[in-house]
Amino acid sequence: MKILNNSKPLLYLVPTPIGNLDDITLRAIDILKIVDYIFCEDTRRARILLKKFDISKPLKSLHSYNIERKTAEIIDILQSGKKVAYISDSGTPGISDPGASLVRKASEAGFSATVLPGASAVLPAVVMSGLRCDKFLFLGFAPASPTKRRRLLRTLTDFPFTLIFYESPHRLTKFLDDAFAILGDRNCTVIKEISKIHESIYIGNISELIEYFGNGTVRGEFVVVLN
Repeated sequence: MKILNNSKPLLYLVPTPIGNLDDITLRAIDILKIVDYIFCEDTRRARILLKKFDISKPLKSLHSYNIERKTAEIIDILQSGKKVAYISDSGTPGISDPGASLVRKASEAGFSATVLPGASAVLPAVVMSGLRCDKFLFLGFAPASPTKRRRLLRTLTDFPFTLIFYESPHRLTKFLDDAFAILGDRNCTVIKEISKIHESIYIGNISELIEYFGNGTVRGEFVVVLN
């Protein structure tokens, strides 16, 4: 058993907007201004956010390809008593990004992570879907491999609650095809570009959405909600 004290935190996971930059919280801005270093997935995207709110701090990358080396660097910084914030490209760090591994490694080294409440695509999507949102299962991105994706969907055939997936534009129709074949023609809502200019909600059965998205070029970021 381990007890970590968060009274004087050094490591912060700070949610960033998933679309509209004005969705950032006042506390998130305050934390980003008081830390000594900011680590992020993509320094180019992070600089846009930091510039808008007049935040100037040493900015370093932490992504899936350098996670071991950069996590060790963060631990060294924490051990020196310096404060570190980690931000993902958008949303709450740790959800489908390296933040979860960072929290685990920091905990093993004796450092707790303070996670600020904030933006995430999951809750807006399930509420906007119009489907049951009191009980749901979030599964992140479905596997890119068709075999692994279908295997995952087969484990969900008898799951009684709402299912939520992230999906990329080039795999959306493939995912919907597999969902239709394995889960049946369920109620489905696809939400595109949450909180952005081109936010759109597509509601129907899976078969209707397959027909719609199969008739044109698919662009954007998507959340798929099934029930």
